[in-house]
Amino acid sequence: MPTLMIVLRREIPDILPYVHGESLTECEDELAQIAEALGVTPLTHFFGQGPDGTDFFLDDEDELGESFEMPEEVWFPPADGLATIAALLSHLQATPECVADAARISMELREWQSLLHSAERHNVTWHVGVDF
Repeated sequence: MPTLMIVLRREIPDILPYVHGESLTECEDELAQIAEALGVTPLTHFFGQGPDGTDFFLDDEDELGESFEMPEEVWFPPADGLATIAALLSHLQATPECVADAARISMELREWQSLLHSAERHNVTWHVGVDF
């Protein structure tokens, strides 16, 4: 099953770049609605995989026509993602019944938060990618 994950623009010494995102993936629609209601950017809006990361989604690029352009890779400052994560964590703590398995989602959000704090300390940009 495809899973949302954080992709760092470059390696950070002594930091494991992979954090779980299974629950975030399963609840991405609900989390996006919550984020929008809270006035922050939904996590999926930080998707930034470029051609190397998205060409496997396409069976046959020729069928899409000549006007189709592969997306460019986009990178975001960690502070942007941290604002979303902080708002979601606060909301989940106050209203855990808003999603199924709020404890597991909160755990994954804290893992993402930790990685993005490391990225911020090392001036490393990031985006959301999909792991298969």
